[in-house]
Amino acid sequence: MIRLLKQLGIKGFYDKGLIARILVILCLTYIAFGIFFLTVRLVMTLSPAFPPAHWTDVLIESMILVVGVATFFMIRADNMKGASRLIMSGMFIAVALQAYFIADPAGDVGSAMGIQLFAITAVLLLDSRDRWVALILAVVVLVGLNILSASGRLTPAITLTPSGKIMFSLFIWFSVSLIISLMIIATMGAMRREPQFLEKVLNGSSDVNGNDLSYISTHDGLTGLYNRLFFETEFNRLEKSRLYPISIIVAKILDLEATQALHGIQVADEQVMNLSSLFTNVFRQEDIVSRYGQDEFAVLLPSADTGIMDIVMGRLGDRLDDFNSTHKNLPLNISFGTSTAQRGESLKTHLKSAFKIMREESLSGRKTNISATVSNSV
Repeated sequence: MIRLLKQLGIKGFYDKGLIARILVILCLTYIAFGIFFLTVRLVMTLSPAFPPAHWTDVLIESMILVVGVATFFMIRADNMKGASRLIMSGMFIAVALQAYFIADPAGDVGSAMGIQLFAITAVLLLDSRDRWVALILAVVVLVGLNILSASGRLTPAITLTPSGKIMFSLFIWFSVSLIISLMIIATMGAMRREPQFLEKVLNGSSDVNGNDLSYISTHDGLTGLYNRLFFETEFNRLEKSRLYPISIIVAKILDLEATQALHGIQVADEQVMNLSSLFTNVFRQEDIVSRYGQDEFAVLLPSADTGIMDIVMGRLGDRLDDFNSTHKNLPLNISFGTSTAQRGESLKTHLKSAFKIMREESLSGRKTNISATVSNSV
C-alpha cells in the first residue's frame, strides 16, 4: 500500500491526518470501482450471452470514475479542501441519479437514505461558516423543488406509490437541495482563500490586482502573506471548527532591527521576503501563513498532529540550511515556537505557549534547534 502511494506521488498527502487518509482511500476506491464496473458493462455490451448494459448504469459508473480521477489530481496538488468537496459532491450526484432512474420504489428509498449518509458526512467536513450557508441554501432549494413537484412541473422518471411519493419528497428533494447548495459552496470556496493566489503574488504574477480592496485588507503589503488581522479571523474560526488537532508555528527573525541599522531597510526587507518565500514552499495549501509583526510570522495548520508537525519542521530545517549555505554573508537566523492543540483544549493557550517558546529562544540570542522546538511543543 505504502509503495503504491509513493509511486502515485500521494504519500505525503496520505500522511497528513485522518481526513487525508479517508480522502485517499475513497479516491482510489472510486477509481477502482469505476474501472471494474465499466469493464463489466463493456463485456455485457459486446457479449451476446449477457443482456446489454443500461445507459444509466454506464452514466453513473463513468461519473464515479471521473470524480475519482479528478479527486486524484486534487490530492496530487495538495488541495485537501477541494478534494473533499469534489468527492462528496460527485457521490451525491451519482447516488441521486441512481435513485431517480431506478425502477424499484423500495430501491428509491434505500438510495435516498444512502444520499443522506453522504450529505451528513460532507456537511460535517465543511467549515462552520460554510456549514450554515449550506443548510440555509438547502432549505431554500428544498422549498422551491417541492413547490415545483407539487405543481406537477417537476416529476421523477419513475412511478411511485403514494407512500413512495412521500418518501421521495422527504429524502430525494432534500438530498438534491444539499447537492445544489454544496456545489454553490464549492464555488464560493474556490473564490475565497484560493491557495494559488498567494503563489501568484510572490511570483509577481500580472493576474493579481494589487489595488483590490479585499486583498489589501487581508494581506501584508511587503510579503503577500496573510496579515495579522486575517490570521486572527481564521484563528477564531478554527477554534470553533472540527479541524482538530490544530498545530501552531511561530517564527521570529533574529536581530532584524540591527540588520536594518547596519545594512539598510532594503536588506532587512529582503530578509523578510526570503523567509516568506521559504514558508510558501514548505507549508500546505490549507495552512494559514501570516506575517504577524515586523519580524514575526505565525502559521496555523488545521488537521495537523505532532507527526505532521515533525515533518513540517524537518522541511523548514532543511530549507533554512540550504538557504544559509548559499547566503553565508547574511544568513537567516530564526527562532521558532510550536504547539499542538487537541480537541477540547484552548487554542489561545497553545498560541501563547508557542510564542513563549519562540521568545525564550530569541532572548537566548541563538538560532533555534528545530528538533528541540518540536520536542518542547505541547
